[in-house]
Amino acid sequence: MITAAVAAPFFLATPSLAEEGGRIVPVPKRALYPGDVITEEMLTSKQLSENENASAFITEASGVVGKTSRRTLLPGLPIPKVAIREPVVVRQGKAVSLVYESDTVRITGLAMALQSGSVGETISARNPDSGVVIHGVVMADGSVRVN
Repeated sequence: MITAAVAAPFFLATPSLAEEGGRIVPVPKRALYPGDVITEEMLTSKQLSENENASAFITEASGVVGKTSRRTLLPGLPIPKVAIREPVVVRQGKAVSLVYESDTVRITGLAMALQSGSVGETISARNPDSGVVIHGVVMADGSVRVN
C-alpha cells in the first residue's frame, strides 16, 4: 500500500497536462450529422483532459477536413478516428458503371450498387439482367473496377 509520504513526491514530480500544454485536438463547433462533409469553419479546438486517450481521436484538423462523419458528432467533444470516413462516391441503390480491364480488353456495363462506398472500398453490385452479384473497388470517377 502506498502511503501519503511516498505518493506525494510522485504526484509533485508528474506535470499536469495544463503545465505541459496538453494535447490540443479539433472539435466540432456544432452538431455534425452522418454524411456531413466537414469544413474548417465547422471546427474549433479543445485541450484534452488527463483521462482522455489522444491516440483514439483526430489530433489535426487537416486529418478531418474534407471527410464525412459516419455518426453524429457533438459540439465540443473530440472526434474519434472511427467516426469519420472519406466522402461517399457510390450510393446504395443507384446505377454504377462497372469496368473490367486487362492488357488487351476493356469491358464496361451497368449495375445497381448494393452498398455505398468511398474511393478504394470494395462494394457489391448486382447485374440487373442476370441478377449476379459482383464485387469491385470504387474508383475516384464513381465507377467500380472489377477484377
